[in-house]
This record gives sequence, structure tokens and C-alpha cells, in this order.
Amino acid sequence: MQRISHQNGLYLTGDEETAATRNIEAIAALVAGKDHLASAPGQHRKLFTRTVDQVLLFIRTYFSPLHIVGAAISAAILFLYARILALTVRLARVGEVRWPDFPAGSVLAVWHGSAPSVIVSLCALRPSVPVAIMVARDPRGDCLALLCKLLGLRVVRGDSEHGGWEALSVLAQKLEHGICALITADGGGPAREAKVGAVALASATGMPLFALGADCRPAIFERHKWDTSRTPLPFGRVAIAIGKPRCFQVFREAGEVEAARLWLQSALDAAATDCQQALGLSPLDRV
Repeated sequence: MQRISHQNGLYLTGDEETAATRNIEAIAALVAGKDHLASAPGQHRKLFTRTVDQVLLFIRTYFSPLHIVGAAISAAILFLYARILALTVRLARVGEVRWPDFPAGSVLAVWHGSAPSVIVSLCALRPSVPVAIMVARDPRGDCLALLCKLLGLRVVRGDSEHGGWEALSVLAQKLEHGICALITADGGGPAREAKVGAVALASATGMPLFALGADCRPAIFERHKWDTSRTPLPFGRVAIAIGKPRCFQVFREAGEVEAARLWLQSALDAAATDCQQALGLSPLDRV
């Protein structure tokens, strides 16, 4: 397995390898070439989103200072908006476990389109344990990484297309030190189809995996985005649900990984439904 590059400020040397990181390597080998959700970069994103991504990549490649300044300004604006939302929205906590009563070392999975509501929930009612989040290495992720740092989250860069397994190894080490890990289960698309990252991390570390649901009303509904995300509006309502946790033994067969992935996908859909019901939303509101 390749190690985390210096440009992300993360290292994983042989001396730092633990049983969990070795388990990550073994699971990566199990599913190599078998993940039916692996896709070409941007394949599941809509034309508008792909165009924006290409423009941002061009700017980051050839006008790096401009990209850095733009990402910093955007992150600052989003941080202020998140703080305003945290002060004005009403938070509804539903599900098997009440937010944010998850134990240290938990693995938290959520659909990508629910991330804005999760961020507001983190601001409105902060967990008592530190939270690390995996953020994609694409140009759009640079802004999100800065925002998460402003919000007090630990950031690990990686995704299914670039360094995802190496990032999972870093998160595995953080879990062993009591830090929770937050992962968007369908990162990169297709929307609402779970990849193996979250279940692999839970299996490798023996930590509990929680499926989160989050939604809001009223919302800015971004239909042009591949994940059709919903962003909360001030003085509205945000619902967040935590499903019953599940622990996994270390996976020894690819079939075990697939069964766990399907369980997570079902659990995430159930948590999303809990939030919709709490807000009085119809499933059609997500179409």
C-alpha cells in the first residue's frame, strides 16, 4: 500500500503500523477489482457539476494562489453561515441513539447529500469527543477542508478515486486514540449507494458503526448536484438521526464486505426516512 503523501501533511511509516492498519490493507486486497461501485472520476456527477469541477481544477493547477484565496474566502463565508444557522435553527434529534451521544472511537457514516445538515448539527450541538472527517482531494474539497478546520474538525484528505485506503489507515489510527471518524458513504457517487470505506474502517478497528441521517426544512435544494443536497435556511428545522450501532469482525471474505455494505446502505436509508418523518417531508421532496 502506498503511504500518505507529504503534501497532505499526513504520514504512515512502517513503525506506525498497527493491527488496524494491517487489517485495512487486507480488506483493500479482498475487494480489489470487485467493488461494483468504483467509477471513473466525475462519472456520476451532472454536467453542471462536472463543468464547475473542471474549471476549479484548471484554476488550482495553473493559478494556485488564486485558488487558495478563493477557497479561503469561500470557507470563511460558509463558516459564518453555518454559525448563523446553528443559532437560529431548531434541532430535532431522532433515531435509536440521540445526537451526539455516540461513544469515543465511533465510525459515523452519512449520505453525501445530508452533509450540510450534519455540519449544522455539529455546530448547534457539538459532540463531546473529537471528530475527524474524510474530505476529497479534488479542488472543491480544498474549500470544505478549510471549513471543517474552522469548525474544529480534524481533516484527513482522501476519497475513492485518490488515496482512499491510505486515508482510512490514518483514520484507523485516530480511532485508536478515541477520535470519531465521519465518512460520506456514497462519496463520489452514485448517490445513495454505499461504498465499502465505512464498513472496512469499522471492521478493521473493531469500533461501532453508526448510520446517520440528516435533513432540513425549508432548504436550498440543489437539484443540479449529483447528490441533490439540501442546505438548511435560517430559522428552519434540522433533523438528525442515529441508527443502532453495529460492530463487525475483521472481514476474511469479499462476501462479508458486500453483506456489510448492503446493511449500511439500508441503515442509512432508514435513518434518512426517520429524518423526513420528523420534518414532515415526503420522499418526493428528495426527487
